[in-house]
Amino acid sequence: MDIILASQSERRIEMMKELGFDFRVVPSNSFEFVESYNSNGELVEQLATKKAMDVFDKNPDSLVLGFDTLVFLDDKVLGKPQNEEECISMIKSLSGRTHEVITGACFVDKNMKKSFYSSCKVTFSEISDEEVLEYAKMSEPYDKAGAYAIQGYMGIFIEKVEGDFFSVIGMPKEKVYSFLRAYVKKSN
Repeated sequence: MDIILASQSERRIEMMKELGFDFRVVPSNSFEFVESYNSNGELVEQLATKKAMDVFDKNPDSLVLGFDTLVFLDDKVLGKPQNEEECISMIKSLSGRTHEVITGACFVDKNMKKSFYSSCKVTFSEISDEEVLEYAKMSEPYDKAGAYAIQGYMGIFIEKVEGDFFSVIGMPKEKVYSFLRAYVKKSN
């Protein structure tokens, strides 16, 4: 059975390895744009589906897993910062506040397509201007939605996490494991 992870995220690759299933990585070239959606969860779920379908179209005999993660503050999307100024602005906006992180997932093969999303609320303590400036000089924030990784340096400022912790990292691990375990069992 050929399982494909449609992501080159190091965090997702590591989590897939931890789940214990053989898989290969085929990054999606899907353009991240959705015309209409009714909720933030639906938006992220649609983005994950686009990624999975992009890879599935070229690998129709495989099971493809696609994911997308976005950070929302006051219903505004905080993507990956493009420069130091954006990074500083994002981290300052998150300081002392609670925001939501949503990960969408899509699993597709020639007989089914299943998609869902999982969310988590993250509360940061107050972060001083000096600490924000120091962080913006690091390489860590520039390939991450919301300019941070919960398991990275910014983790020291996280006061509280409510919901699926692994959604913040980019994959609802328990749901993925349960699905893959049942899928492999059914396929054998």
